[in-house]
Amino acid sequence: MTAGKSIKFRNQLKLFTIRQVIFLISLVVLLFALLLLGISMGSSQLTVADVIKSLTGGGDPISNQVVFQIRLPRILAAIVTGAALSVSGAVIQTVIRNPLGSPFTLGLSAASAFGAAFAIVVLGAAGAGAVSHFEMISQMPWLVTLSAFLFGVLCAFLITGFARWRGSTPEILVMAGIILTSLFQSGTSLLQYISTDVELASVVSWMFGDLAKATWDKVWIQIIVVVPAFLFFVYNAFSFNALSAGDEVARSLGVNVDRLRLLAVVVASLCAAVATAFFGIIAFVGLVVPHVTRWLVGHNDRIVLISSLFLGGVFLLLADIISRTVVAPVVIPVGIVTSFVGAPFFLFLLIRKVRKSR
Repeated sequence: MTAGKSIKFRNQLKLFTIRQVIFLISLVVLLFALLLLGISMGSSQLTVADVIKSLTGGGDPISNQVVFQIRLPRILAAIVTGAALSVSGAVIQTVIRNPLGSPFTLGLSAASAFGAAFAIVVLGAAGAGAVSHFEMISQMPWLVTLSAFLFGVLCAFLITGFARWRGSTPEILVMAGIILTSLFQSGTSLLQYISTDVELASVVSWMFGDLAKATWDKVWIQIIVVVPAFLFFVYNAFSFNALSAGDEVARSLGVNVDRLRLLAVVVASLCAAVATAFFGIIAFVGLVVPHVTRWLVGHNDRIVLISSLFLGGVFLLLADIISRTVVAPVVIPVGIVTSFVGAPFFLFLLIRKVRKSR
């Protein structure tokens, strides 16, 4: 281990500083405030006080119905999905040592989109008599989700297959993601070309990325997947810190680099695949949030993971609030909002990386 890498690694192992603790507390407070604000917004006029009464068991039946059956599932879905995508992005960027790595850039979103289109067009998720997108989704809601998830997992295993090749580098993994993205996007375009008008509308609607599909079942399934995955990541934070200093440094500290990289990519991909399968393509969350987190709290992976969890929830919840208010009463799919934020940020990272390489 060189002296420079040794110092960098020791600095990453420092405990939380006071500034980082204040930042985490601020994120939790902001997340709770946005949760109350998000639940109060909508066609049914509810004040924040009404929301608090319902959440504490003192609301009237109508308010309780609106809060618990309509708005709270969507709000929690935004928080959990944002957390899942952000933590997955942070892990992927660490293990492949590439700042442009994320579930979106590795092809998981494109694979899930193809899976959804495949279920709608080929597997007949529309049913025989569906005449609208909404009727199509109501007839076989889980077929589209399951197909999207399975193709997302397939993409994850293809990526990890590349990772296991002898001589594989982080750059090769990103190139593999670009290739798989192009392949699955081509397949989706073909399915759209041969689809009916109703099927085409359903495919396009799914690809937008929309939290309106949220239900309590989907929220709980996400929690069941995301919580163990997050604990696995935090448990391996020491190894991630070592890996970020280089494969040689990690091996010298007893880390099984190949095994860690394989498991981390698989688990992160599963988190992202579940989120994408339920709500469609919500791009750039896994790219933007980890970078912002590292700029604010440093490069200790344990702190980055915990901060990304909360900041990801804040980011996507704020994007969802914007999507519901910017042209109200029309609701813009949240995936469009995150793309407007993420695309310029991605370009900024690309330019920054090119300048550093000169």
